[in-house]
Amino acid sequence: MRGKLTLKNFASVASIALVLASGCQSRQERDDAGRSGIVIVNAPAAGEVRRILAREGMSVNEGAPIVEIAIRTEAPNVPQSPTDNPQARAGRSVQTAQAEIEAARAEVVRHEVEVQRLTPLVASGAAPQAQLDGAQAEYERAQQRLQRAQSSAQSAQSGFVLSRQQSQNSPQATATPSERIVTANASSGGTISVINAQVGAQVRAGQPLATLRVE
Repeated sequence: MRGKLTLKNFASVASIALVLASGCQSRQERDDAGRSGIVIVNAPAAGEVRRILAREGMSVNEGAPIVEIAIRTEAPNVPQSPTDNPQARAGRSVQTAQAEIEAARAEVVRHEVEVQRLTPLVASGAAPQAQLDGAQAEYERAQQRLQRAQSSAQSAQSGFVLSRQQSQNSPQATATPSERIVTANASSGGTISVINAQVGAQVRAGQPLATLRVE
């Protein structure tokens, strides 16, 4: 009959109630378990593991350092300016000496031409001897200047060769790497269950280094 609760129907109702109760209990157990989970400690940057600051089974507080990582960065090479380069300075000295030689040689030629022009004039009485003497004195001074310029050019050339040899024999400057230390810290208090890092190992940023059990 439709309104009468039979034994069979009662058993069905009881089964449904038991299932619902079990589901509630399972959800409660899962909720309780959710409050005790795990926390992963990741590498904050890529580098080399320098020290392990904790051990498995150890209880740590939030923010406690777990792994120490050394980050190495290459110092930038600072190019040497041309003014600080001995070879470049020697090269400029050679160029300056060559320019002085050319100027002195042109002056010698000019005064030599003047002496040659005045010599027949003085001989014929068309020009005074004093004028020729002055031209000859200027010619001699120009020759002396040319000799000094040539001597300076030789010294500059020797200095250039020496500086080039020193530059070739000197070791190339290399960048000195700098090092910065960072730590991977626990984001929550708990007990360390696993440490995945080893001293000397290279790690990448975000790599798991340790696992904490939070209770």
